[in-house]
Amino acid sequence: MLGISQWRTRVGSMGMWGVAALLIPLVLLPMSFLVYGSFQSAPPGQAGLWTLQNYDVLWSQDFLELVRNSVLLAASVTAIALIVGSFLAIAITRWNVPFARLFDQLTIIPAYIPAFVGAIAWSFLLSPQSGYLNKPLAALGIPRINIYSWGGVVAVLSIYSVPVIYLSLRPALLSIGKSLEEAGRLLGAGRLRIAREILLPAIRPAVLSSALIVFINTLADFAVVGVLGTRAHLDVVALRIVELTTKGVFDTGRASVLGLVLAMFSVVALSAIVRGLAHRDLAIIGARHNIEPAPISPAARVLGLALCLGFTTMAIFLPIMVLVIGSFQPYLSTTFSSGWTINNYELMARYPGALTAIFNSVLLSFLAAITCAFLSAVLAYIVVRRGGRMGALVNYISISPLAVPHMVFAVALVWTWVGTSGVFYGTRWILLAAYVALLLPYSMRAAVTAFQQLDPVLEDAGRMSGANWSRVMFSIVAPLVMPGIVAGATIVLYQAMKEISASLVLYPPGQPVIPVAIWSLSYQGQFAQLFALCVVYIALIFALVAGLSVVNRRYARL
Repeated sequence: MLGISQWRTRVGSMGMWGVAALLIPLVLLPMSFLVYGSFQSAPPGQAGLWTLQNYDVLWSQDFLELVRNSVLLAASVTAIALIVGSFLAIAITRWNVPFARLFDQLTIIPAYIPAFVGAIAWSFLLSPQSGYLNKPLAALGIPRINIYSWGGVVAVLSIYSVPVIYLSLRPALLSIGKSLEEAGRLLGAGRLRIAREILLPAIRPAVLSSALIVFINTLADFAVVGVLGTRAHLDVVALRIVELTTKGVFDTGRASVLGLVLAMFSVVALSAIVRGLAHRDLAIIGARHNIEPAPISPAARVLGLALCLGFTTMAIFLPIMVLVIGSFQPYLSTTFSSGWTINNYELMARYPGALTAIFNSVLLSFLAAITCAFLSAVLAYIVVRRGGRMGALVNYISISPLAVPHMVFAVALVWTWVGTSGVFYGTRWILLAAYVALLLPYSMRAAVTAFQQLDPVLEDAGRMSGANWSRVMFSIVAPLVMPGIVAGATIVLYQAMKEISASLVLYPPGQPVIPVAIWSLSYQGQFAQLFALCVVYIALIFALVAGLSVVNRRYARL
């Protein structure tokens, strides 16, 4: 017979695999239904026949243009974000740029600002006729800049993609000791050869993985294109999916086909990244180094400082400034002659669904963060400690939504759960399921790293001291991995607050979230409430992230 300790261990093991089984309805089932839906002649919830008619969208006149625009936009944004993000990371971590610590924090802040909110702000900064910046530029004789253009869309998406690159490259650059560069110089290598043969191979995984995230996120973006690109007649696959699922058409069959096209491009990009990482033959041995700034010319320091100032001004100060100013004006005016008022915030509170949207966003973001923290803790333990083929399979399934555009996954959820209308589908809880499935890869990455840094000897010592499995988990393992778990939950929290692609497809009538409410206000032209809600939105994200950061610091001290 099994003893009590053995029973607890077995029950704990069964519980872990039970949690892993949740990945089937959470991830695998929706993606299967997306393929199924592409062959159905009727919308979800209605009896239909098997058909290939939905695939006629692939032979439509504008399909190639949609694909070309989507891929070109994603490639352009990825290239620009890589260049700017790489230079920022090098300037802040490797050069002696003034106020490097301050810029290190400021460069991360745009990650918390939704790109479509930034697009709204820039639409008022660089509106061709009445932009806050265009009028002063015209007074100086400088040609007006038209933000409603292909270049405007690329610029805004690039600005808010830079933090993804920076956050990946920063730790990679900090892990490279100055001694490696000095060794290269002693062997007669110049700066370019050191960069090519030492720095680039070391940061290549970070470059490729962050580039993949930016590429997929841009492929799935419709909001920035909707705000800035429609006047320039710019259309992309993601925006067409929105039109097919939210504007009374509800042609989910063709939307599923287009979703599979986006997923295919994402998988191709992922495969290219995997091949790029397959032959990595460089490893950095030793603890993390305290990096001394590399010797650099004064001209390069000035260039680095100008880049840092320019980026933070464009990504943070100008957009937030115009939103705050606009939220206190009775009507938008670049001359500030309209006076000031706080009535816009009262109007925002009266807007149908605004307070409900705030409540839903905060509630669902917190629940998504907590759920992802729990799931990632259990799944990461299976991946790292149990290993084997099952561990690898769990890891692959849990991170696979990273390669699926959020809007595509939302359409998949519609096909999967439409039969539960009123119970699950059509309620706020389907939004929670979408957030958890789509954002689980971020918390998994943090949790797996935390478990990999924890020596198994500590668990063995606990068992040798007579502690059972549950006591070892809760008394030894949990406190040590908690900082990583909370860090992952923080990412999930602000990403869930920002999520608009899945939210616009799945939100139930009368139960919007903040991004959906902002999207509605922008299309209705109610700018007073729009600006006030944007300010409240950004303030909420910063407050929630700051709160979790305090919790994380407390756990880190334990």
